[in-house]
Amino acid sequence: MAYVTVSTWKLNSSVEDEDAMWRLIQEKYVPASKAMGASDAKWVQTGDGESMIVTVYPDEAACDAADAKRAELRSQGSSEFDVTMTNELRGEVKAST
Repeated sequence: MAYVTVSTWKLNSSVEDEDAMWRLIQEKYVPASKAMGASDAKWVQTGDGESMIVTVYPDEAACDAADAKRAELRSQGSSEFDVTMTNELRGEVKAST
C-alpha cells in the first residue's frame, strides 16, 4: 500500500514575489520529489505564510529509501525560501479513492 509524508512549513519572512516562489516549487521541487521515487507530490497553501507538502510513495520502503535525499531537498528549500518545517507526519495509506 502507498506510504505518505506530510510536512508543514511556515515562512520566516515575507516573500516579494509569491507567484515566482510557487513557479520555482513547480519547476524545481516537484520534479525533484518525483525523481527520488515519489508517485505524487502536492504543495498546499494552508494559510498566510503557511503550507504543507503531501508526498506519496509507492510503499514504505520507497519512502525510507528517499530519506537522505528528502532531507537534502528540505534543507535547500529552507534556505531558498526562508521557511521552517513545523511538523512531519508519515504513515501507510489505509483507504483511498
